[in-house]
Amino acid sequence: MDKISCISLNKTSLRFNNSSFELFANITIKEGEKILLIGPNGSGKSSLIQLISGHITPNKGEVLLKNMHKTNKESKEISELISYMPQSPYLPLHFDVFDFVITGRFSNNNIKTNLSENDYKLTMQILKKINLFNKWDSKLAHLSGGEKQLALLAHNLIQNKPIQLFDEPTSNLDPFNQSEVMNLILYSSLNKPITTIVSTHDINFAWKFNRVIMIKNGVIFKDGSPDKIITTKNLSSLYEKEIKVKKINNKHFVLTH
Repeated sequence: MDKISCISLNKTSLRFNNSSFELFANITIKEGEKILLIGPNGSGKSSLIQLISGHITPNKGEVLLKNMHKTNKESKEISELISYMPQSPYLPLHFDVFDFVITGRFSNNNIKTNLSENDYKLTMQILKKINLFNKWDSKLAHLSGGEKQLALLAHNLIQNKPIQLFDEPTSNLDPFNQSEVMNLILYSSLNKPITTIVSTHDINFAWKFNRVIMIKNGVIFKDGSPDKIITTKNLSSLYEKEIKVKKINNKHFVLTH
């Protein structure tokens, strides 16, 4: 059976004041798809994610989530669909790690006095998964940049929303934690299906996703499965520099010069 449409951007355009940059998108995303956004700095990746999340409003066109207009900010159903992890978030640095992560459960219509035993259990589980269990009672202010990012990731994942958006979620992490975090994003959902959209500069993650969208100068440059569009030709055109894709022992590697 075909998957149902989850997100639709219908002839959607965005232009910021006093800027010549314009983003244009006309795409449909199916329920349960795992999508990687790649492209040069300033290409429009973050803007596309913020259009979907509702943090910015298009100048033209429409954004639909499960056939509901995203512009209807009063809709309780819409607010329960999405979690969003931005690049540069505000963090309540006076919070302990545990208290900050468990606030992700508040978005599921809980208030602190109504948190269940399961909410506490899930919080402990996810802190163990992201290797922050030993810092559960530490203040966010006392964490390293990478640890803050892990705490923010846990705060978003524990919401368990059907649409999960991540803007550069591995940017402050070491290579080992980058891989671990990407696996958590893709495979640790508490229920299925989850539609996941991730923006990153690390192209080597592409083969973990079922779909890659390349963005260049505010438009969709290429869109398809990683095996079809992650090629030497496409990447070199996207970034306007020589980039090669090699396959060694059945694994793909992206090499830059």
